[in-house]
Amino acid sequence: MAKSLFLLIIANLIGVMVNPLVLTATDTVVVNGLNTARVVETVPLPEPEPEPEPVKASTPVAPAVVAVETPKAPQTVNYTVTVQTNSMIANGLSYSDIYKFRKLVYGHNSWNLLGNLVYRYAGENFTITENGVATNYRVAEVAIYEKTADGSLNGDKRLMARIANSAMGHSIALMTCSGTPLGNGDATHRLVVFADAI
Repeated sequence: MAKSLFLLIIANLIGVMVNPLVLTATDTVVVNGLNTARVVETVPLPEPEPEPEPVKASTPVAPAVVAVETPKAPQTVNYTVTVQTNSMIANGLSYSDIYKFRKLVYGHNSWNLLGNLVYRYAGENFTITENGVATNYRVAEVAIYEKTADGSLNGDKRLMARIANSAMGHSIALMTCSGTPLGNGDATHRLVVFADAI
């Protein structure tokens, strides 16, 4: 019996070699008794690459709208110097006159004198009439200085003299009170408009 079993096994092996089994994609193969102990190393499969995110269409951003102030049309304002003196102290400063000292025109900020200096802006034209002679000017700069306890401007005792004598490099300077009124026609600040002859 052992001999016939042996021959049967040999015959089957020869048959497999002679007629090898051909597997197709539709065949099912069952493997029994796989010895996993002989597996030496397992190599993990690479992770699948993430799919690229779809490109979002960018929404065009509207440019920011910046409000641009329309320049004011130049207007001509007339300041008439009614009293000319060689001293800033001579005759005091009356409520009815605009004085001139070298390159400085100064007066109270009442509506009929220099009160409208606060409305002057760079680029605007104005006229000063002195002894019947009119001269046209264009505003170059507007400045406000603090009148300090010692009577100087911004604590600089020479600043007032420089404005009065040189108009800080301009043709003329116009000055009046500004800020908080202190009484008796005085105030905490001085408003100065620097201008050049045109």
